[in-house]
Amino acid sequence: MRIMRTAVFSLFFLLAAAAVLPAHAAGEADRPADGGPDKVVTAFHDALLNNMQHGKEYACAGRTKRMEPVVDASFDLPAIAQSTLRRHWSQLTAEQRQRFVAAFREQVILTYASQFDDFDGDAFTTLGMQPLGGGDQQLVHAKLQPGSGDLVKFDYVLRRKDGGWRIINVIADGVSDLAVRTSQYEKAFTEKGFEGLLAWLKDQTEKTRKACT
Repeated sequence: MRIMRTAVFSLFFLLAAAAVLPAHAAGEADRPADGGPDKVVTAFHDALLNNMQHGKEYACAGRTKRMEPVVDASFDLPAIAQSTLRRHWSQLTAEQRQRFVAAFREQVILTYASQFDDFDGDAFTTLGMQPLGGGDQQLVHAKLQPGSGDLVKFDYVLRRKDGGWRIINVIADGVSDLAVRTSQYEKAFTEKGFEGLLAWLKDQTEKTRKACT
């Protein structure tokens, strides 16, 4: 178990509940996973475990391809991407927003494919859930027991979208990367504008891709 696996889960930040995008029609590729919030989390974990168990067989390209529909069906990536930009989001055109969401999505998927690439007896367990925000959101508790190393606790926040449930927040052992990520994006946007931020994000993705085997 790599130490980085724990850090990957904080990629999705501690989101502000009000920072959401207008609902969009779900296509075949990004339809929400069927079932309740706990089943969405369990299905996501199952996909990660499959990649881990067949990491070398699939190689990076295979793991990435397998994670694409799973991430699209499990997470509300457009809302998460919007939240990372916060006040800058309103300054972007529709075309810029689409480009940023696409680049953000690529980085998220590739990061999962890169970091969850081997198996050492690791086991995910979905523990239970409780309603949030009057029932429109649900909190799902889970844990990861590595083959070696310490237990990791996760809290997933999911909300209703397009007739299903989408993950909008993941907290690993109570730790969120929101402050760090927001600072990084703010610095890049302020110094170089949107194009500079996008170039930086793509550069980070390419570095991950080169390290992915």
